[in-house]
Amino acid sequence: MTYSTYYSIRTSMLSIGAFSLITLLFSGGAQAGKWSVGAGVAAEQLAYLDYDRQFMPIPIVTYQGEQFFISGQGAGINIINTDTHGLSFNVDYSPLSFKPSDSRVPAMKKLDRRRATAMAGMGYQYNAAWGTVSGKAVTDILGYSNGVLVDVGYQYVFQFGQLQLVPGVGMQWQSRSFNDYYFGVSKQESQRSGIAAYRAQSGVSSYLSLASYYALNDSWQLFLMGNYEQVSDTVKDSPMVGRDYSVTVATGFLYKF
Repeated sequence: MTYSTYYSIRTSMLSIGAFSLITLLFSGGAQAGKWSVGAGVAAEQLAYLDYDRQFMPIPIVTYQGEQFFISGQGAGINIINTDTHGLSFNVDYSPLSFKPSDSRVPAMKKLDRRRATAMAGMGYQYNAAWGTVSGKAVTDILGYSNGVLVDVGYQYVFQFGQLQLVPGVGMQWQSRSFNDYYFGVSKQESQRSGIAAYRAQSGVSSYLSLASYYALNDSWQLFLMGNYEQVSDTVKDSPMVGRDYSVTVATGFLYKF
Protein backbone atom coordinates (compact mmCIF):
# COMPACT_ATOMS: atom_id res chain seq x y z
CA MET A 1 0.00 0.00 0.00
CA THR A 2 1.35 3.38 -1.00
CA TYR A 3 1.30 6.53 1.08
CA SER A 4 -1.58 7.95 -0.93
CA THR A 5 -3.69 4.96 0.07
CA TYR A 6 -2.86 5.70 3.71
CA TYR A 7 -3.78 9.34 3.09
CA SER A 8 -7.33 8.48 2.09
CA ILE A 9 -8.42 6.27 5.02
CA ARG A 10 -7.14 8.80 7.49
CA THR A 11 -9.56 11.59 6.62
CA SER A 12 -12.79 9.66 6.82
CA MET A 13 -11.95 8.00 10.12
CA LEU A 14 -10.88 10.83 12.34
CA SER A 15 -12.76 13.60 13.99
CA ILE A 16 -10.92 16.62 15.29
CA GLY A 17 -7.19 16.84 14.78
CA ALA A 18 -7.11 13.36 13.40
CA PHE A 19 -9.96 13.79 10.99
CA SER A 20 -7.63 12.95 8.16
CA LEU A 21 -6.72 9.26 9.12
CA ILE A 22 -9.02 7.24 6.83
CA THR A 23 -8.65 9.60 3.90
CA LEU A 24 -4.93 9.07 4.20
CA LEU A 25 -5.42 5.32 3.91
CA PHE A 26 -7.38 5.16 0.72
CA SER A 27 -6.68 8.06 -1.61
CA GLY A 28 -4.97 6.43 -4.52
CA GLY A 29 -3.35 3.28 -3.21
CA ALA A 30 -4.41 1.47 -6.36
CA GLN A 31 -2.60 1.89 -9.65
CA ALA A 32 -3.98 4.46 -12.07
CA GLY A 33 -7.32 3.35 -13.43
CA LYS A 34 -7.74 0.65 -10.77
CA TRP A 35 -10.60 0.17 -8.31
CA SER A 36 -10.59 -1.14 -4.74
CA VAL A 37 -13.52 -2.05 -2.52
CA GLY A 38 -13.64 -3.13 1.08
CA ALA A 39 -15.18 -2.66 4.48
CA GLY A 40 -14.16 -2.12 8.06
CA VAL A 41 -15.20 -0.77 11.41
CA ALA A 42 -13.84 2.12 13.49
CA ALA A 43 -14.08 2.65 17.24
CA GLU A 44 -13.58 6.14 18.61
CA GLN A 45 -13.36 7.51 22.13
CA LEU A 46 -14.01 11.23 21.83
CA ALA A 47 -12.96 13.83 24.38
CA TYR A 48 -16.55 14.70 25.38
CA LEU A 49 -17.44 14.31 29.07
CA ASP A 50 -18.63 10.78 29.98
CA TYR A 51 -19.42 10.11 26.34
CA ASP A 52 -20.16 6.66 24.97
CA ARG A 53 -17.54 5.05 22.76
CA GLN A 54 -18.54 5.51 19.13
CA PHE A 55 -18.56 2.70 16.57
CA MET A 56 -18.95 3.33 12.87
CA PRO A 57 -18.90 1.11 9.77
CA ILE A 58 -16.38 2.01 7.06
CA PRO A 59 -17.61 1.31 3.53
CA ILE A 60 -14.64 1.57 1.18
CA VAL A 61 -14.69 2.36 -2.52
CA THR A 62 -11.55 3.78 -4.10
CA TYR A 63 -10.52 4.72 -7.58
CA GLN A 64 -7.34 6.41 -8.75
CA GLY A 65 -7.36 8.02 -12.17
CA GLU A 66 -5.02 10.48 -13.80
CA GLN A 67 -7.27 13.38 -12.78
CA PHE A 68 -10.19 12.09 -10.70
CA PHE A 69 -10.05 9.91 -7.58
CA ILE A 70 -12.42 8.40 -5.02
CA SER A 71 -10.89 7.94 -1.59
CA GLY A 72 -12.87 5.98 0.93
CA GLN A 73 -15.49 8.52 1.99
CA GLY A 74 -14.33 11.37 -0.19
CA ALA A 75 -13.38 12.32 -3.73
CA GLY A 76 -11.22 14.82 -5.50
CA ILE A 77 -9.46 16.11 -8.58
CA ASN A 78 -5.70 15.87 -9.09
CA ILE A 79 -4.11 19.15 -10.11
CA ILE A 80 -0.54 17.83 -9.87
CA ASN A 81 0.04 14.08 -9.68
CA THR A 82 3.67 12.91 -9.90
CA ASP A 83 5.81 10.46 -7.95
CA THR A 84 7.17 13.37 -5.90
CA HIS A 85 4.43 16.00 -5.74
CA GLY A 86 0.68 15.76 -5.35
CA LEU A 87 -1.75 18.69 -5.31
CA SER A 88 -5.48 18.09 -5.30
CA PHE A 89 -8.90 19.53 -4.58
CA ASN A 90 -10.76 17.28 -2.11
CA VAL A 91 -14.25 16.86 -0.68
CA ASP A 92 -14.38 14.56 2.37
CA TYR A 93 -16.90 13.44 4.97
CA SER A 94 -16.09 14.68 8.49
CA PRO A 95 -17.58 12.34 11.12
CA LEU A 96 -17.05 14.50 14.21
CA SER A 97 -20.41 14.97 15.91
CA PHE A 98 -22.06 15.13 19.33
CA LYS A 99 -25.32 13.38 20.23
CA PRO A 100 -26.64 14.51 23.62
CA SER A 101 -28.20 11.09 24.23
CA ASP A 102 -24.74 9.45 24.05
CA SER A 103 -23.53 11.32 27.14
CA ARG A 104 -24.06 9.75 30.56
CA VAL A 105 -24.24 13.19 32.23
CA PRO A 106 -27.86 14.43 32.61
CA ALA A 107 -26.88 18.07 32.00
CA MET A 108 -25.03 17.14 28.79
CA LYS A 109 -28.20 15.53 27.46
CA LYS A 110 -29.80 19.00 27.41
CA LEU A 111 -27.24 20.46 25.01
CA ASP A 112 -27.82 20.90 21.27
CA ARG A 113 -26.68 18.28 18.81
CA ARG A 114 -23.48 18.90 16.80
CA ARG A 115 -23.61 17.34 13.34
CA ALA A 116 -21.11 15.65 11.05
CA THR A 117 -20.41 17.56 7.87
CA ALA A 118 -18.49 17.66 4.59
CA MET A 119 -15.17 19.46 4.27
CA ALA A 120 -13.68 20.73 1.01
CA GLY A 121 -10.33 22.26 0.19
CA MET A 122 -6.81 21.72 -1.08
CA GLY A 123 -4.35 18.97 -0.20
CA TYR A 124 -0.64 18.62 -0.92
CA GLN A 125 1.90 15.86 -0.39
CA TYR A 126 5.64 15.60 -1.00
CA ASN A 127 7.11 12.10 -1.32
CA ALA A 128 10.81 11.42 -0.73
CA ALA A 129 13.05 8.54 0.35
CA TRP A 130 12.99 9.90 3.92
CA GLY A 131 9.18 9.92 4.11
CA THR A 132 6.11 11.90 3.08
CA VAL A 133 5.08 15.36 4.20
CA SER A 134 1.42 16.24 3.72
CA GLY A 135 -0.68 19.34 4.16
CA LYS A 136 -4.37 20.06 3.88
CA ALA A 137 -6.61 23.11 4.29
CA VAL A 138 -10.38 22.48 4.26
CA THR A 139 -13.58 24.26 5.22
CA ASP A 140 -17.09 23.16 6.21
CA ILE A 141 -19.23 23.36 3.06
CA LEU A 142 -22.57 22.41 4.68
CA GLY A 143 -22.60 25.44 6.97
CA TYR A 144 -22.84 23.71 10.35
CA SER A 145 -19.70 25.24 11.85
CA ASN A 146 -18.37 27.26 8.89
CA GLY A 147 -15.04 26.19 10.34
CA VAL A 148 -11.61 25.75 8.80
CA LEU A 149 -9.03 23.01 9.46
CA VAL A 150 -5.35 23.12 8.47
CA ASP A 151 -3.45 19.84 8.88
CA VAL A 152 0.29 19.15 8.47
CA GLY A 153 1.72 15.66 8.92
CA TYR A 154 4.68 13.38 8.31
CA GLN A 155 4.62 9.63 7.58
CA TYR A 156 7.23 6.97 6.83
CA VAL A 157 6.67 3.51 5.35
CA PHE A 158 8.43 0.41 6.71
CA GLN A 159 8.15 -2.73 4.56
CA PHE A 160 8.64 -6.22 6.08
CA GLY A 161 7.73 -8.69 3.37
CA GLN A 162 3.93 -8.76 3.15
CA LEU A 163 3.60 -6.47 6.19
CA GLN A 164 3.71 -2.70 5.92
CA LEU A 165 3.87 -0.28 8.86
CA VAL A 166 3.21 3.44 8.49
CA PRO A 167 3.85 5.54 11.61
CA GLY A 168 2.93 9.22 11.45
CA VAL A 169 2.90 12.43 13.42
CA GLY A 170 1.15 15.72 12.78
CA MET A 171 -0.51 18.89 13.98
CA GLN A 172 -3.83 20.47 13.13
CA TRP A 173 -5.11 24.02 13.52
CA GLN A 174 -8.87 24.43 14.05
CA SER A 175 -10.56 27.79 13.57
CA ARG A 176 -12.60 29.47 16.30
CA SER A 177 -15.91 28.76 14.56
CA PHE A 178 -15.06 25.05 14.22
CA ASN A 179 -14.09 24.64 17.89
CA ASP A 180 -16.97 26.77 19.14
CA TYR A 181 -19.56 24.75 17.21
CA TYR A 182 -18.32 21.39 18.48
CA PHE A 183 -17.13 22.38 21.97
CA GLY A 184 -18.67 25.74 22.86
CA VAL A 185 -21.75 26.16 25.08
CA SER A 186 -24.21 28.92 24.15
CA LYS A 187 -26.07 31.06 26.69
CA GLN A 188 -29.32 29.31 25.76
CA GLU A 189 -27.74 25.89 26.33
CA SER A 190 -26.28 27.09 29.62
CA GLN A 191 -29.66 28.29 30.89
CA ARG A 192 -31.30 25.03 29.85
CA SER A 193 -28.64 22.63 31.17
CA GLY A 194 -26.90 24.45 34.02
CA ILE A 195 -23.52 23.98 32.28
CA ALA A 196 -21.41 27.14 32.21
CA ALA A 197 -21.48 29.09 28.95
CA TYR A 198 -18.22 28.78 27.02
CA ARG A 199 -16.81 30.33 23.85
CA ALA A 200 -14.06 28.20 22.34
CA GLN A 201 -11.22 29.87 20.45
CA SER A 202 -8.98 28.64 17.64
CA GLY A 203 -6.44 26.04 18.69
CA VAL A 204 -3.78 23.54 17.65
CA SER A 205 -3.97 19.82 18.38
CA SER A 206 -1.29 17.18 17.78
CA TYR A 207 -1.57 13.51 16.90
CA LEU A 208 0.33 10.24 16.53
CA SER A 209 -0.84 7.52 14.16
CA LEU A 210 0.19 4.00 13.21
CA ALA A 211 -1.23 2.03 10.29
CA SER A 212 -0.42 -1.59 9.45
CA TYR A 213 -1.31 -3.54 6.32
CA TYR A 214 -0.89 -7.19 5.49
CA ALA A 215 -1.18 -8.44 1.90
CA LEU A 216 -2.79 -11.89 1.80
CA ASN A 217 -2.20 -11.99 -1.97
CA ASP A 218 -2.17 -9.60 -4.93
CA SER A 219 -5.87 -8.76 -4.43
CA TRP A 220 -6.72 -9.05 -0.72
CA GLN A 221 -5.28 -6.86 2.02
CA LEU A 222 -6.03 -6.45 5.73
CA PHE A 223 -5.48 -3.23 7.65
CA LEU A 224 -5.34 -2.19 11.32
CA MET A 225 -4.66 1.37 12.36
CA GLY A 226 -4.92 3.73 15.27
CA ASN A 227 -4.70 7.43 16.04
CA TYR A 228 -4.06 9.27 19.30
CA GLU A 229 -4.85 12.98 19.41
CA GLN A 230 -3.90 15.48 22.10
CA VAL A 231 -6.62 18.13 21.90
CA SER A 232 -5.91 21.85 21.98
CA ASP A 233 -6.06 23.85 25.21
CA THR A 234 -9.26 25.65 24.19
CA VAL A 235 -11.00 22.31 23.59
CA LYS A 236 -9.64 20.85 26.85
CA ASP A 237 -11.02 23.84 28.79
CA SER A 238 -14.57 23.33 27.48
CA PRO A 239 -17.12 22.16 30.09
CA MET A 240 -18.26 19.64 27.45
CA VAL A 241 -14.87 17.88 27.58
CA GLY A 242 -13.79 15.28 30.11
CA ARG A 243 -10.34 14.28 28.82
CA ASP A 244 -7.50 15.95 26.94
CA TYR A 245 -7.23 13.32 24.21
CA SER A 246 -9.22 11.24 21.76
CA VAL A 247 -8.39 7.78 20.40
CA THR A 248 -9.53 6.07 17.21
CA VAL A 249 -8.89 2.49 16.04
CA ALA A 250 -10.03 0.95 12.75
CA THR A 251 -9.69 -2.44 11.09
CA GLY A 252 -10.96 -4.03 7.90
CA PHE A 253 -10.05 -5.39 4.48
CA LEU A 254 -9.50 -4.23 0.92
CA TYR A 255 -9.97 -6.04 -2.39
CA LYS A 256 -8.12 -4.58 -5.39
CA PHE A 257 -9.39 -5.25 -8.91
